[in-house]
Amino acid sequence: MKLETQLRLSYYKKIAIVDEERDVQLVQHTESGKVFVLKALHIYDAGVFSYLMENPSKGTPSIIELIEDDDTLYVIEEYISGNSLREILQSSGPLSIEEAVEYIDQLCNILRPLHRLNPPIVHRDIKPSNLIVTPDGVVVLIDFNSAKESECSKNQDTVLIGTAGYAAPEQYGFSVSKPTTDIYALGVLLNELMTGQLPNQELYKGPLEPVIRKCTQMDPGQRYQTVDQLQQALRQVLPKSKVKPGFRGWLPPGFRSSNPWIAAAASLWYLFFTALSLSLELEDAHGAELTLNRGFLLFLFLSETLLIGNYRNIWAQLPLAKSEKLLIKTTGILLWSFLLLIGSFIPLVMITSYLFR
Repeated sequence: MKLETQLRLSYYKKIAIVDEERDVQLVQHTESGKVFVLKALHIYDAGVFSYLMENPSKGTPSIIELIEDDDTLYVIEEYISGNSLREILQSSGPLSIEEAVEYIDQLCNILRPLHRLNPPIVHRDIKPSNLIVTPDGVVVLIDFNSAKESECSKNQDTVLIGTAGYAAPEQYGFSVSKPTTDIYALGVLLNELMTGQLPNQELYKGPLEPVIRKCTQMDPGQRYQTVDQLQQALRQVLPKSKVKPGFRGWLPPGFRSSNPWIAAAASLWYLFFTALSLSLELEDAHGAELTLNRGFLLFLFLSETLLIGNYRNIWAQLPLAKSEKLLIKTTGILLWSFLLLIGSFIPLVMITSYLFR
C-alpha cells in the first residue's frame, strides 16, 4: 500500500466490521467524528464510483472519498441508518401489494437517471439485502460494487458477477448487461416481496403476475425496456393514488405484515397483556395507587413490545442492537429491554413512595 493511501486512510478509525468476507467496515473520521462505511474493492468500475461521487443523487449513499491504490479501490461512503428489505421480510413476512409496488416505484425513480446516462450505469446486484428502508420509509439502493457502465458495443460481460437467483441470464455471459438487466432483478424482487420466495421457488399468483413474468423473461428484448415502462405497468395494476407509502410502518409490531395469521396472533398478544394489566390486584394497593400500578404494567408491556418488535427501526439508534452480527444484536436487544424495565420500575417506586406512603 502506498504511503499516501495509508495517510488518507489513517483519518478513518475502524469501529466495527460490517462484512469481513467482503472487507466492509464501519469507520469514524478522526476529526469530524462522523461515521462512514469503508469498502476495499478489487473488482470494480472506477467510472461508476467517480460519477456517483461527482453527482450525488437521491436514493443512493453519498461517496465521501475514493482512494485507488494499484488494483484496489477504497470507497468511503455515507452510512445509511435503517433496516434492509431482507430484515423487513424476515420480521414481517410478505408485503401487501401496495407496499411492494411503492418500494419498486421508488427503486425505478432511483435507477432512472443512471439508466439514462450515456453509457448507462447498471447496478447488477439489486436484492433485498442491498436495499435499506430508512425510518421514514425512504428506500436507499446501496452496494454499487457490481455496478458497471454498460458497454453496448460488446457481445457479453467481461466479468461475470451478481447474486444467484437475482442475476439476469446475460450476467452469466450470454450477452452484455444493460438497463434491462436491472429490470430483471426488479421482477425477481417484486416476486419475493409478495411471496417471500424467488420466482423459481414460488411464482406469485395474482394481479402482478404478468408484470413479474415480463420483467423476468430470458430474452432481454422481451422485458420492459425502461423503468418508465415498468412503472406504467405497475400503475395500471394499482393506481398510484391507492399507494400509501409509509402507512404500514407506523402500525405496531405484528400488524405491519399482510399475513392474517401474524395479525391474529398479535391481536391475542395485545389483548392478553392489556387484560392482565387492567385486572392486576395488589394486596397493599387500592384506589389511585392500584390504578397507577396497572397503568405502569400496561405501559411497560407496550414499551417492551415496541422495543423488541423494532418499532420505527429503533434498533438502528441503539448501540449493540444495531450490530450486523446476530449474537451482538440479540445481546443488545436483551440488554436494552432489561434497562427499560429497570428504568421504568425505579420511577414507579419513587412516585408510589412519595404519594402513598
